[in-house]
Amino acid sequence: MELVLATRNQDKIREIKQVLKNLKMKMLTFEDFSEFPEVVEDKYTLRGNALTKACTLARFSRKPALADDSGLEVEALQGAPGVLSSRFAGEGASYEDNNRKVLSLLEKVPPQRRKARFRCVIAISNAYGRRKVMEGICEGRITQEIRGREGFGYDPIFQPLGQDKTFAEMSLGMKNEISHRAIALKKAKSVLREWDKRRVIGITGNIGCGKTTVAKMFEAAGAKLISADEVGHLLLQEEKVKKRLTGIFGSSILGKGGRIKRKNLREIAFSDKKNIAQLDSLLHPLILKEVKKSIQAHDGGIIVLEAALLLEAGWECLVDKILVVTSSRQTQLKRIKKGTDFTPREIKGVIGAQLPQTDKIRQADFIIRNEGGEEETREQVMKVWEALEKEDCGVQG
Repeated sequence: MELVLATRNQDKIREIKQVLKNLKMKMLTFEDFSEFPEVVEDKYTLRGNALTKACTLARFSRKPALADDSGLEVEALQGAPGVLSSRFAGEGASYEDNNRKVLSLLEKVPPQRRKARFRCVIAISNAYGRRKVMEGICEGRITQEIRGREGFGYDPIFQPLGQDKTFAEMSLGMKNEISHRAIALKKAKSVLREWDKRRVIGITGNIGCGKTTVAKMFEAAGAKLISADEVGHLLLQEEKVKKRLTGIFGSSILGKGGRIKRKNLREIAFSDKKNIAQLDSLLHPLILKEVKKSIQAHDGGIIVLEAALLLEAGWECLVDKILVVTSSRQTQLKRIKKGTDFTPREIKGVIGAQLPQTDKIRQADFIIRNEGGEEETREQVMKVWEALEKEDCGVQG
């Protein structure tokens, strides 16, 4: 599992990596991306800023992302600087500028009234919208002068309760035993452990390549199977979906009993590219919503998502690995004619709506060439299955 750290602050990155070092996952930073979005921290709470950063980076990277927002809350300053901690002395202020402003405001405040706390909110988000928020608090007091050269931010003026040193006078290891960020990150560890137990494998391939056969082989091996096509079938039975589709394509898509007849719908949809676009714009968001629910319902293990348009619809953000099932055009057409009642125009329309096989292969983590017999295909499936089981995605500690 890869985890994106949603910050450009090298000091935070260093602390986060140190606390999470015993998680067996690759931590990615802004330096691992050619582009990395700048997230404006304009929320009124630490929680709001942390969630915004985590969700933005998860959507951008299509990987789980972790973000924090931290603040110093001084009782004599009515909780300030709080959410404005990083820019308390103004936009572009240095750590020293912020520290000196706090000290100047507390210049005449006696030691017993210099209580303060550090608060850290950690947010974790994955690409399909699952979120968790954790909080860590460290109580202490504001010193009367800057002390120490380690750490960052307000560390040189914050002395934790029960300690005789400021954070800036402590080693990183000592600080990470008691700090607000360490407390929140330790809570985040358990969440990341749970998320790491689950891996979603997207199985895709063009029509007639046998992706459904391959998906069922993975299910037989022990994977939990989610079929986007089956989700779509169920949606077509819903009254509100039927009403919207008949409003677009007319009542000729209905069969006996007033139910949507897929063949009729298919004939109309593939008669014109505009019709396909209308159908996709209606069904894809609904299918995506149900698929997300199904993924989130499973706590662990290998989940297989079979989706013909996984890449075309931009759903690769839902999966950890992509498996593409391929076959020759001759085999593909032979299977379509044998296994479906598609007309030549429908076959042309379906193939035209899918990415070329070569484009899908370029994005694949695994490729299964489904050209020979069933046993040959099963052998390839089991090799992938063994690789997934051996893949060291666990954690220590």
